[in-house]
Amino acid sequence: MKKIKVLIVDDHTLMRSGLRLMLSAQEDIEVVGEAADGSGGIAMAQKMRPDVVLLDISMPEMSGLECLKTLLANQPDLRVILLTMHEDARYVKEGFALGAMGYVLKKAADDVLYQAVRAVYSGEMYIQPSITKAVVAELTERPRADDLRKPLSDQEKKVLSLIAAGYANREIAEQLVISVKTVETYKYRIMEKLNCKKRSDLVKFALDNGLLARKN
Repeated sequence: MKKIKVLIVDDHTLMRSGLRLMLSAQEDIEVVGEAADGSGGIAMAQKMRPDVVLLDISMPEMSGLECLKTLLANQPDLRVILLTMHEDARYVKEGFALGAMGYVLKKAADDVLYQAVRAVYSGEMYIQPSITKAVVAELTERPRADDLRKPLSDQEKKVLSLIAAGYANREIAEQLVISVKTVETYKYRIMEKLNCKKRSDLVKFALDNGLLARKN
């Protein structure tokens, strides 16, 4: 029986040891190497040519996502599972956008990890079931600036940034040299485009997308 060759990249020695122990108990999985940082993981992957890499997102010097880019640039067919404590769906989205095939929390049960390794080895994407709902909500309910069907115009972005910074409509009108009524029109258009129902939604969107102006 051909075994799935796995490389573990994590800066915590106990975590690596625990993962090795867990995975080695499976007849169809073989741990072929370990690395304590991103650069070591890249070198080890080149040397051992694993099928699957378990990659920690949060590591010193080189982040897991930066390591992911290089791993896939060197070995496009490599299957990478991001292993992390972050439950924020934005990390999942970014990881998959960069080419990861799996996302598993460090607190996951043993069988979740086994499923993930086997799934990505078979060419399937894997997201731990406990965070799937959050991921779907993130990708479908809250638009990001680069995902909008109707992008904001430069003037709309200016209005949004000032709204998020706490300026009143009159103050925005004075700053942009437009009428208060025009500001209200812009605000309505922005809320329509972003599918936002209230001012707090606009503020959240501006914060998430780096559109927050500084209030003098």
